[in-house]
Amino acid sequence: MKFVKIQLPKTLSLAITGLKANKTRTALSMLGIVIGVAAVIVIVSVGQGLRVLIVDQINVFGENMMSVQVKVPGSDYGASLQSMVEGTVITTLKYDDVEAVRDKKRFPYIKAVSGYAAGMEWATYQEKEKQVMFIASDAYYPDVDGQLKVAQGRYFTNEEERGMAKVAVIGSAVADKFFGEENPIGKQIKIKKINFKIIGVVADRGMIMTFDYDNLVYLPLKTSQKLITGVDHLVEFAMVMEDDQHFAQAKAEISQLLRERHNISDPSKDDFEVMSMDQIVEIVNTVTGVISLLLGLLAAISLLVGGVGIMNIMLVIVAERTREIGLRKALGARQKDILNQFVTEAVLISVFGGLIGIIFGIFISLVVTLAVRAYDFDWPFVVSFEAIIIAFIVAAGFGIVFGWWPAKKAAKLNSIEALRYE
Repeated sequence: MKFVKIQLPKTLSLAITGLKANKTRTALSMLGIVIGVAAVIVIVSVGQGLRVLIVDQINVFGENMMSVQVKVPGSDYGASLQSMVEGTVITTLKYDDVEAVRDKKRFPYIKAVSGYAAGMEWATYQEKEKQVMFIASDAYYPDVDGQLKVAQGRYFTNEEERGMAKVAVIGSAVADKFFGEENPIGKQIKIKKINFKIIGVVADRGMIMTFDYDNLVYLPLKTSQKLITGVDHLVEFAMVMEDDQHFAQAKAEISQLLRERHNISDPSKDDFEVMSMDQIVEIVNTVTGVISLLLGLLAAISLLVGGVGIMNIMLVIVAERTREIGLRKALGARQKDILNQFVTEAVLISVFGGLIGIIFGIFISLVVTLAVRAYDFDWPFVVSFEAIIIAFIVAAGFGIVFGWWPAKKAAKLNSIEALRYE
């Protein structure tokens, strides 16, 4: 059996021979490209994985949900959030607004409405203590939070909430911390030195993003406002629609109702924001997309650094191989031949560096995915083929761009002076 020996083009063969002559230098030249390509792939992969994770976890609450949140009048939603983080308090959203939206005659397409607030407090039982987040809600909260399932006991009633009963429903992590194998139902925990009788334990929910739903305590809204927070306003209330076809209608009609109740004539001065689930998802996609883009651009800088490294190495190669260049030109090699050889070497460095970078990028993305999943996050393994293609093309382009000048310098060397070079 005869094997056919494939003859490579002369320029390519010379370029490969030149790179093999100093493998360490060639490897170091590729390193910047490898790191740059891998970084771009990993960052885009992590960004897209984070986006999918957040959107999936938001959709856990139901695609037919809407919410009304307080907003700083005259500002957009993003600026309003920043203002509230910095300490601005909006007190105009009341529970009476929730009751008004619960009007079935005016809003027949709304299945359920619940008003609630949240805060952090220390809870104690005998000698044990634990910092918990509490949700102060009305009795309708389980109707809008479809993931809330009471495993033991029950949720508090409308009569208990209106009567400011001192009752509590606790998350599974709170129950484990305070009671272990004991039955918590009927026992009392203290929150802000006030005794609350435990009437229910919520089934395990786990974490959504970094929020631990098992570390929650649910309190009646009126009780919390009177005894814990000392305020009579809400920051948000949620609604479940019959279907998503009513989002636009609901937004317009609820906005009109709240403007009437809050004496607002100019919509630009709204002190509230009506948002549907798809709007929240859109905001998440926008934010994570911008973050991924910025991080990707930062990673691309390493590609640029790798390209500059190729140029520096190629200049060194030209200096070291001056006599070789002179000899080739003396034997009849043209400037074009010398130029093509050195450009080809630079491109090969970039191409092979890009291919290795792609392999490393995919591998590191997989490792990141497995590491995050080890912490019970349902993190998806996402590899962006667009990012791979773009990073590879940019890497190859840098090989041509940054290899051109050293190659041109080599091509212009005088053959006699090159032969005399020491």
